[in-house]
Amino acid sequence: MKKTAVLIYNQFCMFEISTALEALALGGKPITVFAKTADLVTSEEGLSVLPHQSIRDAELEEYDSLLLPGAADIREAVEDADILAFIRDFSDAGKLIGAISIAPILLVKCGAMGARPFMAGINREELAEEGFSAEDLAHMHSWNDNLKSPVPEGYIIADHIITSVSYEFARFGVAFAHLLGIDISGRTFGIKE
Repeated sequence: MKKTAVLIYNQFCMFEISTALEALALGGKPITVFAKTADLVTSEEGLSVLPHQSIRDAELEEYDSLLLPGAADIREAVEDADILAFIRDFSDAGKLIGAISIAPILLVKCGAMGARPFMAGINREELAEEGFSAEDLAHMHSWNDNLKSPVPEGYIIADHIITSVSYEFARFGVAFAHLLGIDISGRTFGIKE
């Protein structure tokens, strides 16, 4: 069985991927946790996590999917060419990618989003200040967009990419598992179906 790669970076948000990880575990889907290096990574909640492998040791053919959590401050990852290349390799291979909260910005930065619609837990103005163009963000359903006009499903699926915002983490996690063929009820996580 192919595995899911989980990429973590400094200040990653554990709760945003908790449902997805539990659904994968209940479905018997193996995971490998990656980081830039094999050193401890601290989540925004203060958890210290030791990745299984560094990104340079990844064997892409062993994986069918990639899970990207949000982060309190994702700037370090967004500016890291090696992390962006790792993500781009998954996208170029057409592997399922789940990105939540601010993590879809990694997909924009590495060129994986193109003209695909996506959700992100940040507003355009904040990203414009960081150098993202109106073209980069033309298909983004931002934090404010989602507050004013929520996406009914709680996530957007565009080709091989699923994106969401932080407070939809349970629906995002279940949908990610379903896209991998794991038959799990949303009721397991308190979702009324």
